[in-house]
Amino acid sequence: MRVDIPVTPDADTAREWAREELAKAEYIDQGTTWFESFLQWLQELFDGVGSLGGAIGPLGTILLVVLAVAAVGIIVWLVLGPLRRSRRAAAAGAVFDDDGRSSQQIHDAAATAGDEAQWDLAAMEWFRAAVRLMEERRLIVDSPGATAREAAVRIETAVPDLAGDVAVDAESFDVARYGSGGLTKTDADHARATYDSLVHARPGARAEAPA
Repeated sequence: MRVDIPVTPDADTAREWAREELAKAEYIDQGTTWFESFLQWLQELFDGVGSLGGAIGPLGTILLVVLAVAAVGIIVWLVLGPLRRSRRAAAAGAVFDDDGRSSQQIHDAAATAGDEAQWDLAAMEWFRAAVRLMEERRLIVDSPGATAREAAVRIETAVPDLAGDVAVDAESFDVARYGSGGLTKTDADHARATYDSLVHARPGARAEAPA
């Protein structure tokens, strides 16, 4: 009896196989997680290879095992790859990357960037200075991995009347660092004004800009 040996699937084929397999009704109706279903599918796959061993002989069995392992490796890579990339992206989105500077040090860097008309850098540094200032005053929780938006939400909670301004500066931070950039002096000046307002703000009370 002739048994066709399957070819090694490319990435698109493997992805389609995985999608079709994990979308089957038995994986949904039994209340199992996708990972548990995936493990069950792997067990069935290797059980199937073992059942064909007598029909195709030792060499055929070895080839099937090699191809099955290759297919599993591709599927695992397709599943875990995006997870690793999303984690790296989340880490990359943090306001601080091992930045131990004080708010005053960041303030000085922001002022220097503004003097040199580096508006993207100035806006980012003013926002960082604002976040670090609030951390130093213990008005928000120090979280090194926080994104700009997460940090903004914490500041907004501490000083509600500056919520709109802080949200604008957080968006400018993301545009400057992870987007297309191209911020203007107006954006940097806005971030600086927010920082100055936070310096003089009272938690939970109306924040006023310095005279």
